Amino acid sequence: TRRRHPDTALFVASRAGDRFAAIEQAAALTGLPIRRAERELDGQVLRSRELGFLNGHVPVTGIISAMAVTAALIDGRDTVVMSNEHSASAGTEVDGLSVNHQWSKSLDFEAGFRAVLAESLEGFSYFSALRPYSELWVAQRFAQLTDFHQVFRSCNRAFQLDPAMRFEQWCGECDKCCFINLILSPFLDRTALEQVFDGKEPLAQPGLEQRFRSLLGDEALAKPFECVGDVGECRAAVLLAADRPDRQRTDLLQRLATEVRTDGRMVPSPESLLSPLGPHFIGSRHAEPDLLV
Repeated sequence: TRRRHPDTALFVASRAGDRFAAIEQAAALTGLPIRRAERELDGQVLRSRELGFLNGHVPVTGIISAMAVTAALIDGRDTVVMSNEHSASAGTEVDGLSVNHQWSKSLDFEAGFRAVLAESLEGFSYFSALRPYSELWVAQRFAQLTDFHQVFRSCNRAFQLDPAMRFEQWCGECDKCCFINLILSPFLDRTALEQVFDGKEPLAQPGLEQRFRSLLGDEALAKPFECVGDVGECRAAVLLAADRPDRQRTDLLQRLATEVRTDGRMVPSPESLLSPLGPHFIGSRHAEPDLLV
């Protein structure tokens, strides 16, 4: 993308005067210029529990999308590119209902937001470059970007609003840590992942078995309301990782893989997950010919 669009810039939204190391370090490695916007949360949002309201998931991606479009227009640009993958459209089953807590990352939101923009911004493009791809596809490619392995973080504790509570490393035990460990494990060797998690790799911790089971669709456990991949992706990843020679002694992984192989439930083929999966809005100007087939 940088070769084909040398005027590309990154967009970062944060509170006034605040910087998240998990964002800044990765952004700096790209060498791209950064356009910034500051935002301020209403104090009542932060007091939601105290005031007796449900503490839900605000459509933060939708809010940031609108901010990014505004920043692009001010900067004389005509395109905003997001990185929301295929499984961001999938909900979590709760009492027979599908609930997508990250709906503003979904294809439905993307389509609706594009329609709103088209009403007043002719020629402006908003889309997700990862929309047709699975988390497994993303992980396979990210595994090759070794410069970023020691600076990226998807652990929520790296993004605490209170800087005093903010982690500078992966916590190594939350749902998102478990998922990132699992989805990268088919493509990175065990030693490399130990280094990513600063010696606290989740797959090396038997006490996290229930968290992994919830990711794998254990019917007795609810899939976490977190930005993690879908059950099929996790089940495929567990089997691919368990077949690696350097993972033969990772007892928790081997135990989980045995259960996935024998529980009689479907596991998507790696081939299907490593190919484009569904509709997208990537136009010919931004398409990567060797990726979209």
